Amino acid sequence: MEEILIQSIKLENELTIKLFDGSRKIAGDRWFVSLIARAEVPINMDFFKEDPKVEINIDEIRSALGEHIVFEQKFEKNFVDETEKPKIINRQQESFISSILPYIGLPQFPRMFILKEYHKAAQKRSRC
Repeated sequence: MEEILIQSIKLENELTIKLFDGSRKIAGDRWFVSLIARAEVPINMDFFKEDPKVEINIDEIRSALGEHIVFEQKFEKNFVDETEKPKIINRQQESFISSILPYIGLPQFPRMFILKEYHKAAQKRSRC
């Protein structure tokens, strides 16, 4: 699936959200319409400065997750008429920007996302 960059949005919390059109033709004039929102979140100690209650070992987190993690959200609709595709992508983009982008733009989002992914990785390791 080829992704086409639609928009790149720099947030106040230093993250950049990139919106991609990942749509593909499925049959005749029908499309699988997909908007993909993606941001690379660096594993950075600066995100933890504002929360002194959280004791973390950044090297341990990097060991588990790497130097960065990726936030990704997809908005998909199947069997869309070709003439409706631009409208659907536009609506998905507007919906993401109005409802989800404010949350991702919060100063604490990178820290919360890193900790969530780290806890998921730790739970996976403990099950093995």
